[in-house]
Amino acid sequence: MDVFQSLSEEIEQIPAIDVHTHIRMANPAASDLAQIALYHFIMSELESAGISLTAPDTLSPQKKLVEASVGFPRIRNTASCWCLEQILRDLFDLPLPHESDIEEAFKRVDACKSSPNWTGEVMRKANVSKALSCEDWRKPAHPGDSLFAPVLRVDDLINEAHSAHTLDQLSKATGHPVYEAGDLKKAVGELVENAKKRGVVALGAAFEPQIDFGPGDRVAAGSVMSLALLGQKITREDRKTIRSYVLDVILQSCAEHELPFQLMLGIRHIPNTEHAITGHEVGTAAMYADLFKRHSKVVFDVLVSHAVLAGELAVVARSCPNVVLSGAWWYLAFPSSIRRVLRERIEMLPMTKCCGFFSDAQCVEWIYGRAKLFRKELAVVLSQLASEGYLSRDDALKLAHCYLHENPKRVYKL
Repeated sequence: MDVFQSLSEEIEQIPAIDVHTHIRMANPAASDLAQIALYHFIMSELESAGISLTAPDTLSPQKKLVEASVGFPRIRNTASCWCLEQILRDLFDLPLPHESDIEEAFKRVDACKSSPNWTGEVMRKANVSKALSCEDWRKPAHPGDSLFAPVLRVDDLINEAHSAHTLDQLSKATGHPVYEAGDLKKAVGELVENAKKRGVVALGAAFEPQIDFGPGDRVAAGSVMSLALLGQKITREDRKTIRSYVLDVILQSCAEHELPFQLMLGIRHIPNTEHAITGHEVGTAAMYADLFKRHSKVVFDVLVSHAVLAGELAVVARSCPNVVLSGAWWYLAFPSSIRRVLRERIEMLPMTKCCGFFSDAQCVEWIYGRAKLFRKELAVVLSQLASEGYLSRDDALKLAHCYLHENPKRVYKL
């Protein structure tokens, strides 16, 4: 048996923790076959291949998939389609959707997901013991259960803190009126404390490349709040002032309540569309390195989608004990990029510095597909390093245990 095969078999047996999903914890399974087969990565590839749905919002899930199905032969080469094929074959014994058998395929998926423990069965087959799911800070966090735990997303609270509407939402969410910087700090503290009580295991936010931060200034932030509440014009520098203060206050609360902060970087959304590309600004790594140093009591778990930034943040993580790096986000979540990112981190960082796997899934079935892909690529990289003499087989397996299970368990206190 060669090194890759033997490591693959061992890695399949390690229970993984998925540190980032968008699953609805109250209803984790896909609503139907269309939600699985038209996952947003698949949909973007179909659109790129020239498949355009006619008035998609008016189509039933079956009709939508019938129209899209003609494009599957065009994308069979992609890693996303490979994941979809694993999901359909292993969970439902189905091929890629074809117009002639979509009705029967829908019935089979419906029959499977009606099983009382379908979610648990999918997680068992994926060998994923726990998945973290993003929750909106404006809503009471789902308390989680044996399979899922909530991460409170505070992107909008930070990015839109210059808005009177956002300050009003914070007041409603916490019961604390917010009129000045001291009120804001108290309300944020209440938000984080309540989240911790409800079982939230981390806070998180995604920031686009143009979003910058500096040390928070309470007096300056209070001045901007006054302008916002009076409906006055807010400048770009004003926005930076108040979001820097809000981020600092949130991170101070994270330190107080011993909650890690999940930071997502490297994606730029295209205005007026649902599409996104990678993005990177000169000085980004240095700016976040300063943030990590100023908040040294907070553990930052950083997810990256830009290749250059991924390399720069690996360097930053070498000098910051409170920084770990997770997976390969969005446009780095493809085999060649996963291999490059994994190998760089394995060579540069202690094995305690990375949480290896996250699916970014919107339904539990996609956890399975992404887990298959990541385990395969982890086995590829570790077998290469072992064959080249950089790692013993025992050390390779120990690292796999750290990346898949031990590190996320420690970072998120699971």
